[in-house]
Amino acid sequence: MQIRTHRARFVFRAFTGGFAALVMSHARLGAQSGAVPLTLGEVIDSVRTSLPAIRAAESRVRAAVGARTTAGVPGNPVFSYQVDQTPFPGGSPLPPNVSREAMTTATLPLEFLYQRGPRVARANAGVRAAEADFSAARQRAALDAASTFYQVALAQTRVETTRELARWLDTLVVYNTARVAEGAAAEADLIRAKLERDRTRAELAMQDAELARARAMLTTFTSVGGALRPVAFSRAAIPLPATVPSRPRAEVRAAQERAAAASAGAASERTMLFRQLGATIGTMQTMGTTSMIAGISAPLPVFDANRGEIRRAAAERDAAQFELATEQRAARAELQGASDAAAILGDRVRELSTGDSTGFLARADESLRIALGTYREGAVPLFQVIDAARAWADARTTFYEILFAQHQSVLTLLAANGVDLLTTIADLRAFGDSAR
Repeated sequence: MQIRTHRARFVFRAFTGGFAALVMSHARLGAQSGAVPLTLGEVIDSVRTSLPAIRAAESRVRAAVGARTTAGVPGNPVFSYQVDQTPFPGGSPLPPNVSREAMTTATLPLEFLYQRGPRVARANAGVRAAEADFSAARQRAALDAASTFYQVALAQTRVETTRELARWLDTLVVYNTARVAEGAAAEADLIRAKLERDRTRAELAMQDAELARARAMLTTFTSVGGALRPVAFSRAAIPLPATVPSRPRAEVRAAQERAAAASAGAASERTMLFRQLGATIGTMQTMGTTSMIAGISAPLPVFDANRGEIRRAAAERDAAQFELATEQRAARAELQGASDAAAILGDRVRELSTGDSTGFLARADESLRIALGTYREGAVPLFQVIDAARAWADARTTFYEILFAQHQSVLTLLAANGVDLLTTIADLRAFGDSAR
């Protein structure tokens, strides 16, 4: 009997030791095998320096600059040389009374004089639109990278929480095995404990697979080796900046420039009524006499008065104006939503992050501790302890879901205010570097 008592005490100490490891595991989230954690700042650095989507947008800016160069230069002059009354090579010579005639002319296109202004205005607006698209691509890349980073962080948190829970359930199985062997507990409790442990292990396998998928997606923004490292993040609400410089979003600026380009395009089409207008000057040599040739050429808009292209350009201008109005509405709505969401989530995270016994996570730890103690005394059934353990895991998962949502809401708010996330890396260090 004394041997059984010592064994029961040993098993209970192992059981309570597993509980202590369980309630302290949240302090170790993100620390794996001594690997240097990956922070959001590093991911953003990688996006800024090597993401192909950003490089593609930058190349489109260069393409627009090249188009602007072409729009600002006049058309090439056309030189011509013409010889009349000349025998074919190898043929019979012409009669003596027939003299050779030669004509040299140069034609300079004149439509450049009245078409250059609209063409240059359209090209300049195209450059500005490409630059705004480049800024928008940077913002989207930063937000997508942050979203993927926090997906990895949440999946990692779930895996580590479930793994700690599975270890604790192992101690619960050992504890009930000893109690059943001593006749102090029903075998149904042992079966139920094993069933819960196996269910938790199956859930852990699903979460490991989800973590692997999230890490694979993170390689879109960083190296493969970097994505396999555990991620580190701040466990506190990110405070909103005291002052946020507000400027139009990149998408709105791009829509404005496209509208300006469409307006310039409509003006350019109206000048296309007379196309290929040119002035010609040259010389003509006949019988040893040189004379001057001068003239002007202009098409007659009899069949094609460019009415179709004018209507097309006007319709495209109207469409660009409507798209601009759509972007402006979306920008206002996103700014308002991001501001409200950041305030709500920030307040909630600060409430849940209270470090004393009234805190959210502290209450989950206390609930599990009380359930464990009363179960040892036989005052509550096994399912209540298991329920408390599940509530503990759910509480931690819920806390980090809200925490990561708050972090992303601050990023979204900054982006909605037109702040370039990739050039404010120093401000983004609070999103994880301090957690190392």
